[in-house]
Amino acid sequence: MQDAYSFDLEKHEVTEAVLERMKAYYQTQSVIKHFLGKRYATAGADFFVETTLFFIKLFLQKQGGHLQAYSEKQIMARRGAIRPDISIWENNEVVAIIECKTQLGWNRHGWENDLINREVKLKNEFPNANCFLLVMTGLNWGGFGEHDKLGIKYFCLLNDIWPNNYENMSQILTPIEKLLKAIIEK
Repeated sequence: MQDAYSFDLEKHEVTEAVLERMKAYYQTQSVIKHFLGKRYATAGADFFVETTLFFIKLFLQKQGGHLQAYSEKQIMARRGAIRPDISIWENNEVVAIIECKTQLGWNRHGWENDLINREVKLKNEFPNANCFLLVMTGLNWGGFGEHDKLGIKYFCLLNDIWPNNYENMSQILTPIEKLLKAIIEK
């Protein structure tokens, strides 16, 4: 399967694929919620991590397979070690972690401090590892604005819309392809 697609990091095809999967997920959840008479739709956070991991794994395999991606794997085999949404490993060394959030409305004022603290824990164990944040949408929390780390350490796929309103690549804020580049440039 990994031989079937050639990753062109100058395009936004992977970002579009992630957004289309998320759009389909949220549209389906809306129908299910209505049909079942549920008050809330099932959260998309796990599906977002799974979708992101799927494409990262394919990308890393295409790069030769020397880097491996995992979801919710403790970085150290001991109590209290961090368990990132996605971790990228080269042999027994963590080279990067990616925290994935659908949006940051729940912690709109404390997200950066939380991420910095997580990065400190990461670097205590793996000093050369990178820490990234991937957010699906800036809607509901104001987004990153003109943050100097946007597109470098912080990535937000959509600025001010939810994926079920995604229509075309002109709505993409920071493509996931920039994150893929950052992972392999370690």
